[in-house]
Amino acid sequence: MLKKSVFIYTLIIMMLCLIPWVVSAEDKTPHEIIEQTSTEVLAALKNDSSEIKSNPNKINELVDEIILPICDLERMGKYILAKHWKTATDEQRDSFVTEFKQMLIRNYGKHLAEYSNATVTVIPEKLVEEKLYRTVSTKLDTRIGSKPFHVDYVFRVTEDSSKVVDVRVEGMSILKTFRTVFAQEIAETSLDELIQRITLVNQPSLAMNAIN
Repeated sequence: MLKKSVFIYTLIIMMLCLIPWVVSAEDKTPHEIIEQTSTEVLAALKNDSSEIKSNPNKINELVDEIILPICDLERMGKYILAKHWKTATDEQRDSFVTEFKQMLIRNYGKHLAEYSNATVTVIPEKLVEEKLYRTVSTKLDTRIGSKPFHVDYVFRVTEDSSKVVDVRVEGMSILKTFRTVFAQEIAETSLDELIQRITLVNQPSLAMNAIN
């Protein structure tokens, strides 16, 4: 089940996480982060597209070192596993977050090169109250044959940082999608077996087939 539906939403979260790498989240609002840096990041993708396509390791390094650090992967993992997070050991939690991260890097990172001609339109921000979760709405045009996506970027904002915790594509939450898929798998097998399966498909020889 973890095929095309999750694939497209994971591509979107990659785009989401890519946007804020230039401007520090500590002194910018979520809306400002996206608005001020999206053009620069998309330009960087376009300028380096040939190298990215010819060297898969480069995009993997980009995802691992620059993109994913601004996402709250632990909080995402906690939400995705839901009740299973509460009963999981520290080792299981760490293993799940690590392998989930690797799954994103290996299975989807290379597809960022396809977004070199994409455009992001940030919808003007309305006056909002200061709150823990802030949503920034945009239109993402990938220019690869599909109509623009309406994408809501959900940030968790604290005094220390603003980090991505979810993405809603046309109203559908990527975290809810993973939560549903993984909950069914855990019910049929176990959390350990889910982690083992993800670990297996993260192997370089198998990762290329994981989304086919």
